Amino acid sequence: RVPRFCAPAMLAHGQIRSMKEVHDNLAAMHGTSVRVMGVLRSFDPDTSTAVVEADGLRLVVDLSLVPGGDPHRVGSSYQYIGELEVGTQSESKSKSAPPTLRARVARNVDGLDQEVYRRALQVRRKFLAGK
Repeated sequence: RVPRFCAPAMLAHGQIRSMKEVHDNLAAMHGTSVRVMGVLRSFDPDTSTAVVEADGLRLVVDLSLVPGGDPHRVGSSYQYIGELEVGTQSESKSKSAPPTLRARVARNVDGLDQEVYRRALQVRRKFLAGK
């Protein structure tokens, strides 16, 4: 007998992290579901790969799991949710190569007041730490 309803595997919500937090804790964050924002510096539609930057730090984003629709525009701000992979670069490349985020969600956040977003995140963290 086949069950009528099979629940999909639960996905992690994506911890909100700054680019600096990701880079400062690379080893501990491998495989972690994160939500990061950055400015799109490059996008290759053939490989579904992007490079985003924030606070002078870069992150490679694999967009192969993200449904199409919103064309990625270089110079725009984006928020990505996905799983972080560290150490996926080949040994011949520089050890300073950025980590890779396997994104499953991508959204343009050009209209978002990022300073207010950062302050709200600080208030949220302070509140959650008090619980």
